Amino acid sequence: MNQQIFKFLKNYSTDVYEVNKLLVTSFTHTHNLTIENNSFVKKFIISNKTDEYAQVLTFLSYFQKIEHTTSFPFEALVEFFEFVISPSDKLINGAIYTPENIRNYITKQSFNELTHKSMDSIKIVDIACGCGGFLIDASLELKQRTNKSFKRIFQENIFGIDIQEYSIVRTKILLSLLSIIHGEEEKEFQFNLYTANSLEFEWFKENEQIKRNNGFDLILGNPPYVCSRNMDEKTKELMQKWSTCNIGHPDLYIPFFQIGYELLTDNGILGFITVNTFMHSVNGRAIRKYFSEKKALLKIVDFKDEQIFKSRMTYTCICLLEKKESDYIYYASSKEVNLQDIAKINFNKDSYENLDTHKGWSLKNSDLVKKLESIGTSFGKIYNTKSGIATLKNNVYIFKAIKEDKKYFYMPDGTKIEREVCKEVINSNQLNTYNDITDLKEKIIFPYTHNDNNQAVIIEEDVFVKKFPKAYEYLLTKRELLATRDKGKGKYPVWYAFGRTQSLEKVKWKLFFPQLVKQGFKAVLNGDENLYFYNGMAAYAEDKRSLKILQKLLVSRVAWSYIETKSKHYASGYFGLGKNYLKDFGIYDFAEKDIEHLLNMDNQEKLNAFIMKKYQIIKAFNKP
Repeated sequence: MNQQIFKFLKNYSTDVYEVNKLLVTSFTHTHNLTIENNSFVKKFIISNKTDEYAQVLTFLSYFQKIEHTTSFPFEALVEFFEFVISPSDKLINGAIYTPENIRNYITKQSFNELTHKSMDSIKIVDIACGCGGFLIDASLELKQRTNKSFKRIFQENIFGIDIQEYSIVRTKILLSLLSIIHGEEEKEFQFNLYTANSLEFEWFKENEQIKRNNGFDLILGNPPYVCSRNMDEKTKELMQKWSTCNIGHPDLYIPFFQIGYELLTDNGILGFITVNTFMHSVNGRAIRKYFSEKKALLKIVDFKDEQIFKSRMTYTCICLLEKKESDYIYYASSKEVNLQDIAKINFNKDSYENLDTHKGWSLKNSDLVKKLESIGTSFGKIYNTKSGIATLKNNVYIFKAIKEDKKYFYMPDGTKIEREVCKEVINSNQLNTYNDITDLKEKIIFPYTHNDNNQAVIIEEDVFVKKFPKAYEYLLTKRELLATRDKGKGKYPVWYAFGRTQSLEKVKWKLFFPQLVKQGFKAVLNGDENLYFYNGMAAYAEDKRSLKILQKLLVSRVAWSYIETKSKHYASGYFGLGKNYLKDFGIYDFAEKDIEHLLNMDNQEKLNAFIMKKYQIIKAFNKP
């Protein structure tokens, strides 16, 4: 939908009831609907005899002018209702509009998988329903398959819960209008919709139908996308009751798998679109363990780096989970399937026994990953991998000097900074495109000294003022800005200290490489103990030659095959290369003569062939 229309809605009103009235009246006006009986929808109809009705006509004319159509599709109404959820609620509760084609696929596929029960009596729920998109699709699917009235479908088959009351109100509006536009208007619909928190809601106590049915036959939805740092204290506390949240700092979507699975009837189906990080991340270990212990029949369609949601950079997958035992997980990449042609998806399969719950699931090339991790000595036992300096306000500390003299570096605005308080620094993430780190060098104000063990120690304020008055004066102008780090709750030894103490020690030999990598990235060896880095990664080792071996291996085809199979996907072909993704990669134990040959080899194709032979990887790699 056009962003100008969204802007109009955003500026129209912050009052939920007023926005609901505008949208409902605009929709009914466009469709020439006269609401005669339904008392609930009537509450949201603006009379054409009031001054307020002019706003409806303004909105419709604006909508029609931009969209070049007089129609107002039902799906547009769904999208509008999801859009006008406040940004703060989206942040805390993870609400997001699910595209219609994704909902249709999950709904139809879930219905198709459910073969053991009569459609007339099945119980369907969305346990984080938002404005009811999945419940709308489920109602339409049931209508087509059973020809039951919408009144009976809402009363006997459809259930939903959301933490926000206004979302439940909007779900009731949309379901009511769905029935009305199909010619079924009732004075009142009976809904099984609850305003409550799924982390603590007890369906078997609250709803007699679900108790008698022993759970739900279908669970559909898009569980909330909220990372741990954005959760309120109550949510964090409630998550602790779920075993899938006992490792790391899991995002809010994680327990919804467990909640859903435990609410399913035997052979029931759960269909989610959700974040795909649970397959690899530390925070996903507990849910991987849960699935493995249950031997849950799980099918995954992975979107990898494809962006499904317009309003959020999120890496997602579709999960179809059946409550019956299976020795296998089934996997397909979205690049290899057509979601419109459900029956023709060819899933690869891998056994739970073959997958590593602790390290992460490499679902397409698990045999290759196992082989590469079994060779030689693991990366983590040889190399110490570090993330770069974390000031938490790089634009304050890091700059490109426009000129210099014997005493000062000059910032772009002419501010003088004493040379002695500065170090050189590079953004090693830029090694995807740069080969020579000379082009990447910047200056960083470094308010630390080093002790006899080369560990960084903050320069005390009285010493700083006296020895580096220009740098101190400059930082003083940024003091309020620095105080906003860590949401204003940071505890630092001195107000001008970096946000974190990582990577401040002096290290001579370092192999720099990006934390986000594309095929063809560079790994650059450097021996300057006064050169620091930020954003990217560096590997440290006791000797230079060990790092030179790693430099050759890391940019090889063998390593890249491991990276794109094992690591987290990002947009535009990038993969995450944090130490957790590298630590298990096997470093081949080269003979002395092989090391000399390896280090003197400059041709990349010959290098690839040599390393593939040593790792006994002869056939071309499968693309994940």
